[in-house]
Amino acid sequence: MFNIWDSDDHLSHHNSTSQSNLTTCLPSDFTPNHQPTQPQPHPHPPMPQYTIFVSGATGTVGGSVARNLLAAGVAVHALDRDPSSPAAKALSSLGASLTLGGYVDEGALEKAMSGVTGAFLNLMPDFVDHDWELRTAKRIMAAAKEAGATHFIYSSSFSVDAPQKLEYWDPESFTATVLLSKQAIENEVRNAGFEHWTILRPGNFTANYILPLAAVFPDLANKGRFITALKPETKLPTVDPNDIGQFALAAYRDPDKFHAQEISLASELLTADEITEKLARFTGKDIKAVYLSNEEVEAQKGGNPFLAGQLAMRDMEQFADIEGTRSWGVAFGTFDEYLKREKDRVTETYGHLA
Repeated sequence: MFNIWDSDDHLSHHNSTSQSNLTTCLPSDFTPNHQPTQPQPHPHPPMPQYTIFVSGATGTVGGSVARNLLAAGVAVHALDRDPSSPAAKALSSLGASLTLGGYVDEGALEKAMSGVTGAFLNLMPDFVDHDWELRTAKRIMAAAKEAGATHFIYSSSFSVDAPQKLEYWDPESFTATVLLSKQAIENEVRNAGFEHWTILRPGNFTANYILPLAAVFPDLANKGRFITALKPETKLPTVDPNDIGQFALAAYRDPDKFHAQEISLASELLTADEITEKLARFTGKDIKAVYLSNEEVEAQKGGNPFLAGQLAMRDMEQFADIEGTRSWGVAFGTFDEYLKREKDRVTETYGHLA
């Protein structure tokens, strides 16, 4: 439930060994039949003088950023290990420049960074090599700085600034490892010496409830039951990934305004019941939340990092500032609007249910 990975990112160095103990992980070769809806061209004048390197450009967050930049006339550079994938082809068709390779390929990274004026960082953690994310972030930052990038934006995660405030904070948990890794990356961004830098901390993705991300909750997509460690009263700060792309675009347009800003991104506070009710109403299917007892959570969390993450999210609402987020003047959507926009993917996820 913590938004710690970008689902379709073909740059991951992870192999089957690194995820073999996670039965709820996404299939490595899963690609949805329907690509996310392309944003409409932005009403502002195009920005052809900008070239942005986007990490994870074929994934959920990186893809949103890339599509919004391209719709605004901004050149996008990215790396991809599999340019023949549907996601990579879709991005290329929009005008993105994709370089074959991964983050550990210095030559490919240097080529992808050529001529960039800014960079967007969004990484997933490694379930085995817990230092990989920080090492890779440093490598990307160094390459961006060497290429002359002046504005660096990092998409982190909710609560990373002070995770110890969470009621169920466990410094020995995998969730803690993930959040502290992102906290270390935030510190690197602040001190990297870029002329402008911005940290975004998005909340719970609307995309978590449709494929491919919904695959981490197998009973949700398969049976219409969202089995969760959340409480009925838990309010999740929720954001449409497209809004992250809109926010990144706004920041690149006005680097002075967004310089040294650390912004939590959420447009709504929704309970699990509200989320499943919206899904049920939109699809006409029987979709409900099922709440695990504390005893059930304790028994299962050791082998299910996603469940442990939900436990930590029980009081994540404390990090939300909806009005503060809206005060930046970036238009935010709602969960209902997201479902309408991505109706084909919603149908793909739940159409088989009774």
